[in-house]
Amino acid sequence: MRSQWLHHRGREGLILFCNGWGMDETPVKPLVSHERDVLMFCNYADLVPDVDLEALFTAYEDIVLIAWSMGVWAGQQLFAAHQAELSASLAINGTLCPIHDRFGIPENVVRSTLENFDEKGRLKFYHRMCRDRELYRIFLAKQPQRSLVDQKRELATLLEIAHCDPENTPIYDRALIAEHDFIVPTANQLNYWSEKKIKRVDAYHFLFYAYQSWDELVREAEG
Repeated sequence: MRSQWLHHRGREGLILFCNGWGMDETPVKPLVSHERDVLMFCNYADLVPDVDLEALFTAYEDIVLIAWSMGVWAGQQLFAAHQAELSASLAINGTLCPIHDRFGIPENVVRSTLENFDEKGRLKFYHRMCRDRELYRIFLAKQPQRSLVDQKRELATLLEIAHCDPENTPIYDRALIAEHDFIVPTANQLNYWSEKKIKRVDAYHFLFYAYQSWDELVREAEG
């Protein structure tokens, strides 16, 4: 696992952002943060943080967890023990059953993605994340700077370790669900999340460019 400060100016509040599979900081760089520092986590080829989590929770009193896609599952693994210390938490287009025929991405889709993951396959995945032509164009200009080998290694690991536990109590206060998600099917997300936690938005799987700042996403988490 790798962490990267997106915004680090000694603010009193902190956003912990768990990114999706295959991602890095590049696609989300356009989002500003006026109120909190932002620390991103990505690359779940292992779940060993390269930062001291205990020190983070000591240094900041106001901590919000925002997790997207496969990061929703990863955030649960990383921060479940710190749930009481989170002031708010938001799951975006993901569940705690990330590879699941009813609650996540169907397993045969994940295996097919892994088996056919070359440059063409990667672009196909990015297109399915964005769908909209203009969104896809903007995303490609800011696409992750990771190698195919690195992304494929991560996905192979997730296929082995990202197990579903439907009885596990989510640490997330709210779930933001895109109406047109072609990665984690919208219907599967609705199957998983309790209705009282859900906010549905007219968007695709990658929806970050619908927001100007991390502060707006925090407000989604707070409800």
